[in-house]
Amino acid sequence: MASIRDVAKEAGVASCTVSRVLNGTAKVAPETQKKIEDAMKKLDYVPNELARGMFKGKSNTIAMLVPNIQHPWFSSLAAAIEKILYKQGYKLMLFSTDDKAERERDCFQILKSNIVDGIICGTSTMAAAEYRKVEKPMVMLDYKVGKKFPVIVSDHAMGAEFAAQEFINSKCRYVIHISGNRSDKNIVSFQSHEVLDRKLKEAEIKSRRVEICWNDFDFEGYFELAKCILEEYPDVDGIMAADLPATAFLKAAFAIGRKLPEELAIVAYDGTFVTKTGTTQMTTICQPYKEIAGKAVECLMKIIHQQVPPEQLPGEIILPVRLEKGTTTR
Repeated sequence: MASIRDVAKEAGVASCTVSRVLNGTAKVAPETQKKIEDAMKKLDYVPNELARGMFKGKSNTIAMLVPNIQHPWFSSLAAAIEKILYKQGYKLMLFSTDDKAERERDCFQILKSNIVDGIICGTSTMAAAEYRKVEKPMVMLDYKVGKKFPVIVSDHAMGAEFAAQEFINSKCRYVIHISGNRSDKNIVSFQSHEVLDRKLKEAEIKSRRVEICWNDFDFEGYFELAKCILEEYPDVDGIMAADLPATAFLKAAFAIGRKLPEELAIVAYDGTFVTKTGTTQMTTICQPYKEIAGKAVECLMKIIHQQVPPEQLPGEIILPVRLEKGTTTR
């Protein structure tokens, strides 16, 4: 593979002249620049972008941390963010932490070096105080850590109200909703479970939250969990869960002969491609992942380009969800 020295020799100039052209640190004569460009094409020279980024203090790369790239919500969100960044001349570096604090700390340790220009953080396993120590421009997703970093969230209270009304309309008497197993109040999505419990209680509908470590389950694991719940609690007639476990409950209900929505109402929460892959259209609370991606990139770019100090950005940007009516509720 050709080096800067090879390009300089071919163009008949000094290596430092080639370096100045690559880094844009000084003007050179047009004929000299053309010689260098011609030499690069002839030798198929590929600049070391990482080295150039370290020299300039800018890499045009954004890091994103997610708990698990296989999770439909995070894969959909990461794909949307990557498309937006690419159009703006940035690349995405994706870290999957397996929802473990130790792996998340390792990622941030790597990012301390000048590899990326900013971070979009979709993880929440560390304490809020640990995130506040991060010195790079950063935007949080669904996790409040203080004024230093803005957080982009869905209106989970609105989502819970939509779900509660669907269960009320379906004449449910006992609703189970599946949540993560961490009770950190800084995780904004927990509002959906708190508001749902309150709204169902007001309607005199029994509800129960089942906490799981969602990262331990693939679809078959969710399916076995769903069958176990439906068989152990035959009086349950309402389920709210994220897209993948909601789909597993749909399959389990069919497997044990439960009629939908007459005997069991199901509300999926996220609105990713998963809810559209089967023949049954589930009633779904759709989070606006494309809008979340756009706002996250917009806020991060304002910080990176020093257009707005982080503390002057809205501390919390809340985007509305929408209800997509299906056949799994009345």
